[in-house]
Amino acid sequence: MLEELLEACGQLEKAGTSPWELPEDIQNLIPNRTSFQDLNKFLSNDRDQSDHIAVLRAAYVTIIKIKSTKEEERCDEDGLNDALLGISDCISALMMPICSDTSLDEDTTDYAKLRRKGELGLQAIEQLIDAPFQAPLQLRPLVLLHLAAFTDAADPWSTANSCALARKLLEAQLQTLDESQIKSLIAEEILTTFIRPLFSKSRSAAVTASGRKAEFVEPSRYDTVDRETPETKPWKYAHRYAVTVFAWAVEHSDAALLQTHWPSFTPALLTLLDESHASLKIRALQIFRAFWSRCPPNLMQNTGLATVFEDAVFPAVLFLPSLTPEDESLEILGAAYPALIEMAGLTYTDHGPEAGPGLGGNEKQQITESQRKLLDKIVREGVMVGYHHAKEHVRLVSLFCEVLVCVINGMGILAVKHLKDFVPMVSEILADPFGTKHPPTLTSATQLLQAILRNCWPRIPHYCNEIIKVLMLCWLNIEDEDSFSDDSPVASDLKAGLTQTADMLSAVMKASQVDLHDRVGVLIEKEPQLRNLFKDGIIA
Repeated sequence: MLEELLEACGQLEKAGTSPWELPEDIQNLIPNRTSFQDLNKFLSNDRDQSDHIAVLRAAYVTIIKIKSTKEEERCDEDGLNDALLGISDCISALMMPICSDTSLDEDTTDYAKLRRKGELGLQAIEQLIDAPFQAPLQLRPLVLLHLAAFTDAADPWSTANSCALARKLLEAQLQTLDESQIKSLIAEEILTTFIRPLFSKSRSAAVTASGRKAEFVEPSRYDTVDRETPETKPWKYAHRYAVTVFAWAVEHSDAALLQTHWPSFTPALLTLLDESHASLKIRALQIFRAFWSRCPPNLMQNTGLATVFEDAVFPAVLFLPSLTPEDESLEILGAAYPALIEMAGLTYTDHGPEAGPGLGGNEKQQITESQRKLLDKIVREGVMVGYHHAKEHVRLVSLFCEVLVCVINGMGILAVKHLKDFVPMVSEILADPFGTKHPPTLTSATQLLQAILRNCWPRIPHYCNEIIKVLMLCWLNIEDEDSFSDDSPVASDLKAGLTQTADMLSAVMKASQVDLHDRVGVLIEKEPQLRNLFKDGIIA
């Protein structure tokens, strides 16, 4: 019945016509008495993959035509509902973003075609749901799973429009489901039926097949097989959308669901965290943060998986130049450190690229012994190792400073044990004569020094002379920087930060009954411009 329409839609596709253009002659190819049952029968026929876009376009045009004629008002409700569900099943299957079986670095997938299929399919399903002559259509779980594949605009098969539409359709569908149905959708349909088989051959040895901690790590039966093949990692090759679906499932899980179904999440999550490819590593860390933030308190500690996840996440902080390009390293570390900090019981606040992390509300939080050990590990085996290995990369240095601000604010006075590492590091950054070439790094280092003064003040008198020296050198470097004009806002902001730091140092020394006038007076006599730096109660 609709074969002529399919052929005409194929011609439109070859001509590059926009999928939203509906020429009147195309609509005239649809018989007036066409029903949703007819469309369902048409879509049920097997089609060559090259015809999928034409089929979706034909379905979209037909749905609009049927709605405009209101032919279905005379149909029985059960028959209409079955036809609509069948149509939605067929459309969702046709629009699935199946990729090529080649590696991510040698990808040959035609993503433009996948994007067109996704947009057409989503628009057709939206038109189907909005049919005015039937009760709200409740899509089947598999269709909802297919919609979830388009919920990340960063995926190459998705667009901002298709992502927004997929999320809109899913949210509307979730509102028609009760709590038990949502739990069944995520735990059974997505995690057990869909995700588990795709990840079964690449499961981490740190957990059992049931998702629990492996007390005795045993070799996997797939260890003798090449683990980088489409057969062992289908979620990394043809079914890459599985990662997006998994991320959506995590995003829509709550504490109650995780309390009972956490073993369904852990195998896939650990497998993703073990990936070395940059884009997958970053995605895995983002999903892990969402998972960890939704877990009930102490759930992972009680199950023994906290250390397993720590061991899986921590290697990411060592993706450093020159083995890892600086841009990739910055993205990976920018995702790994927040995850580790949150595992340590602190709150990581994303302020943007130039501002660093910090504790929400600057409130001190109680941390356990295991969390304190993790914070110590972050400092010693993460930040300090990364800094000494890649200190010539100023953007990474800025990130290290921002991470330390959060750690120090969280540890409070317990951070004094690391002063022997913190002070030389911040001194080297602030005293660098070329530091003014990248002001954001100086800003981050200044904030780090302020965090040190704020939290470790009882031991600061021991480092007083060193701090005065670096403040003085940084101030003079800013004064001597030719690229800064007299009224440069960048220079003004840097100086304001240094002045505030000097005021904090003055307050700390006064608390220790030490007047800085004797120490900075001679410096001001030789460099009068330092008078604007040391001015809070220092000069008599």
